[in-house]
Amino acid sequence: MQPREDRATWKSNYFLQIIQFFNNYLKCFIVGAAVVPMGKNTMMCKAIQEHLENNPALEKLLPHIQGNVGFVFTKEDLTEIRDMLLASKVPAAAHAGAIAPCEVTVPGQNTGLEPKKTTFLQALSITTEITSDTTEILSDVQLIKTGDKVGASEATLLNMLNISPFPLGLIIQQLFNSSSIYNPEVFDIP
Repeated sequence: MQPREDRATWKSNYFLQIIQFFNNYLKCFIVGAAVVPMGKNTMMCKAIQEHLENNPALEKLLPHIQGNVGFVFTKEDLTEIRDMLLASKVPAAAHAGAIAPCEVTVPGQNTGLEPKKTTFLQALSITTEITSDTTEILSDVQLIKTGDKVGASEATLLNMLNISPFPLGLIIQQLFNSSSIYNPEVFDIP
């Protein structure tokens, strides 16, 4: 654990940095992250509350600081920054217990897995046959639906097949522009 003075200094610097961002930038995204910790919500809220005297519109951000969130500040065109954020996603492995953000289909293929794995695949209702001492999946199989909780067997299979089906990156939850807050769907309006 850090000594008390170091922690207090760190918190003070964090508050000053957040306030400086709100002074320098009129636009920001509120983004959700799957695994990237970006700060304590209580500290972000406190920094905003202490700055409301200078910018009362920031109060609109407070209800959206829930879960694992952070800010992306910019002076640039919001559409360009949104596109950069979306393009920065990378494939990620499925983990047991995670909620699937998208559908996962395992393609029909020669898996390269030994014949002993046939029983495991059949337990997942995947039709297989043995071809040249390896297990072959005969046709595409929808393994996980969007919103489903990933099971241990599904995660194990995807990892065995080196399939990383989920995008990992920042998820835009809200947009703050000077004094208003918007859903990210505003980008989709022509």
